[in-house]
Amino acid sequence: MKNKLKILVVFLGSVLLFSACQPDKYELGPLASKTDLKYTIAPSSTNPNNIVLTSLTPNVTPMWATPYGQSLRVKDTINIPFPGTYKFVYGVESAGGFVQSDSATVIVNTLDQNTVSSPMWVNLAGGYGKSKTWVLDLDANGVSKYFGGPFYYGGTGWEWDPAFKDIGWAGVSAGNYGTMTFDLKGDAHFSSNNLMFPDLSGTGKFMLYTATNQLATIGAQVLHDKAQ
Repeated sequence: MKNKLKILVVFLGSVLLFSACQPDKYELGPLASKTDLKYTIAPSSTNPNNIVLTSLTPNVTPMWATPYGQSLRVKDTINIPFPGTYKFVYGVESAGGFVQSDSATVIVNTLDQNTVSSPMWVNLAGGYGKSKTWVLDLDANGVSKYFGGPFYYGGTGWEWDPAFKDIGWAGVSAGNYGTMTFDLKGDAHFSSNNLMFPDLSGTGKFMLYTATNQLATIGAQVLHDKAQ
């Protein structure tokens, strides 16, 4: 019994010693100064519509705000297919918190015909100077013309399985959801008119990332059920 008691006393003493060594307060590291931020934003030498972003600030995580979304890459390339004036913002997450630079203005003078003439852009918006209006493949009676189930914007790996019919969240409520339009008239414009949920309607822009088969909309949302 005495041996057990000694072991317990030694253990408790170690715990108290460890607790006594803990700092009373914790502090963040230094906050980077705006003047410490080093980066470049420049057109590619091979394609003036490709804007190359390069973070040169060491030991930080870069956070770029671009006209077509955000990026956390040290070096990234953003394709701007259309002429215009665009804003980029470079920021970093440092040991002391987030710091960002002033907005950088990039002027694009050329149209990237190769980009907007690729099959994905043409299929979605009809080609440069044209537009396409889309509806959800679902009517007020819950009938779909082409799809066998309500994964209406699904791709490989999201195919509909009849067994999903009993999963409530997997479906979309029957109804007339309205329309959405993609156009390439001077820029990549997008608008949605969601008749089921008017608060989801809006206008904005869109961007296609053909390398990853992804679509991004800015300022408006594609047609979808409000629950999604």
